[in-house]
Amino acid sequence: MDIELRTVAGSGKDFALALDIRQKVFVVEQLVPVEIEHDEFDESATHVLLLADGVPVGTGRIFADPYHADTARLGRVAVLKEYRGLKFGQVLIARLLEEIKNRQQFRCVLIHAQAAVVELYVRFGFEKIGAEFYEAGIAHYEMVYRLK
Repeated sequence: MDIELRTVAGSGKDFALALDIRQKVFVVEQLVPVEIEHDEFDESATHVLLLADGVPVGTGRIFADPYHADTARLGRVAVLKEYRGLKFGQVLIARLLEEIKNRQQFRCVLIHAQAAVVELYVRFGFEKIGAEFYEAGIAHYEMVYRLK
């Protein structure tokens, strides 16, 4: 399978493809309310779009935390259901972390990880901070990744 990763701004055709993946995963599959899935950070965020054999199958985004200049936020990582189990989530997270590290302005990365995928983030070096909480009816943990 041929894998392509594209770094995408918060507008244009590739961004629309990323939003389509998020719509299918979060709104249709996980029943996240559409009005909170697309937010004010999308336009300024850097998005990564993963294509498998030319088909858009995964996405994620990063942006600077609006309250802490040394902190990046990583999120909206989504892989279409029929492509899960192929390690595309790992590929996306690795690329998103690479994008953050290349900016050399951040000391840490925060995420709101769904409880079901906490162990995936732990393998990358993220640590849980705080108790389980619910966002859009889904159990989450806030997690931090400290950059060296």
